[in-house]
Amino acid sequence: MGCIKKILINTFLIILMYSLSSAQTELKTRDLVTGLDTPWEIIWGPDNYIWMTERYGRVSRVNPQTGELTEILRLPEVLEDGERGLMGMVLHPQFYSQVPEIPNYPYVYLIYNYGTKADSKVKIVRYTYSDNKLDSPVELMKDIPGAWNHDGSRLWINPNDWTLYVTMGDAAVSDRAQNLSSLNGKILRMNLDGTIPSDNPYGNSYVWSWGHRNPQGLVVAKGIIYSSEHGPDTDDELNIIYKGRNYGWPNVRGFCDLPAEKTFCEQNDVVEPIACWTPTIAAAGIDYYNYDLISDWKNSILLVALKGSKLVQLKLSEPGTEIVSQTNYFAGKFGRLRDICISPDGKVYIATSNKDGRGSPRSGDDRIIEVTPSTLKKNDDESGLDKINIYPNPFSNKIYFDIGAINNDYTMEIYDILGNKIKEFKSGDLLNKIWDGKDEYEVEVKSGIYFVRFIFHEKIYLAKLIKTGL
Repeated sequence: MGCIKKILINTFLIILMYSLSSAQTELKTRDLVTGLDTPWEIIWGPDNYIWMTERYGRVSRVNPQTGELTEILRLPEVLEDGERGLMGMVLHPQFYSQVPEIPNYPYVYLIYNYGTKADSKVKIVRYTYSDNKLDSPVELMKDIPGAWNHDGSRLWINPNDWTLYVTMGDAAVSDRAQNLSSLNGKILRMNLDGTIPSDNPYGNSYVWSWGHRNPQGLVVAKGIIYSSEHGPDTDDELNIIYKGRNYGWPNVRGFCDLPAEKTFCEQNDVVEPIACWTPTIAAAGIDYYNYDLISDWKNSILLVALKGSKLVQLKLSEPGTEIVSQTNYFAGKFGRLRDICISPDGKVYIATSNKDGRGSPRSGDDRIIEVTPSTLKKNDDESGLDKINIYPNPFSNKIYFDIGAINNDYTMEIYDILGNKIKEFKSGDLLNKIWDGKDEYEVEVKSGIYFVRFIFHEKIYLAKLIKTGL
């Protein structure tokens, strides 16, 4: 339950890191393709096209330069209702080879709901791609219980051993997550022919990990499996997935910090998340970014949020086992965001989900949006924020803010390390501001770390201040 408890001290620092990153990274967006209907999965294919599923049952390829869309499969069997429908997709690791000695396996794996509203199921099917169509379906698994919500489902194939990983929600029956006889509330692992790998942790079982509520994102980087997961009214999670481990649901929400949770975690060797969110943001698709194009995003998990309607950059530690900072982008700008993919040159693509029954569709929705760096460089910033000079720092009595030629439409704010606003300066006649180390009541503040934030139109500049003395 303890997302708030564990991250409260760092909340303001996260906000400040967001402000700083906003000042450093200028991004631009363009609509690549519009008029879609709840795109669920977007992946970058080996043909340098974006492959996409839409929840009502369509699979398409999208040209990332022109936005031209080519439908390659329509599935009338798909049951779309509530959160049900066509969901995850993955291509075989050896889908396309230019080396004659290496065979091609042009297989595409899909997971979707079928059946009736009263008795819906989930199945995994392999298709063969040929002549710009998907055909020759082979069912790998079926009759997994489904529901109006909490169906998962992301797919990933390990290129080293060709095993398929599947995220399965609890299908709205929370007790299934702790029942190893059920496939719901689990991450599953299977061979590509649908059989159970001999090295799975529970013998003749597809279960790889358990205690999940509704895992919605799956990516592998640095040899680590990351998964995002929807919480109930609290504690969305980002987890590192380990073989045979329990992730606590429904007995644990977020961290193991309530008395009953601590007991359950100790008895069941529960893995705690590396990040969680309260209030929930409906954490959805994730991908790993490690490209030079948007250098601030290197070595980060990029996560898109449905209810939170934003892209979240989660900067990783070098080993990849911890989150060192969190930065939000595009909050509220595009509405609900369902999935994300990245091109080999570092361009980012995000898919909206405003037609999913919980959003507010806008003109042109749903869409895939391309994110790239703006041509504006920081040292070309016409706002003047990059030319602010602060001195002396550290300081004891007075610190000066030389704000140069910034016009009169700005705000300067001083905060302590816990996020309390100490003082605010509005734009005025002076081009140099002085802070005497006192709060708004003219009481001198204690020595320690403070932050100054300049806001000029939509641009933000952040700097750390060190006060000595008192």
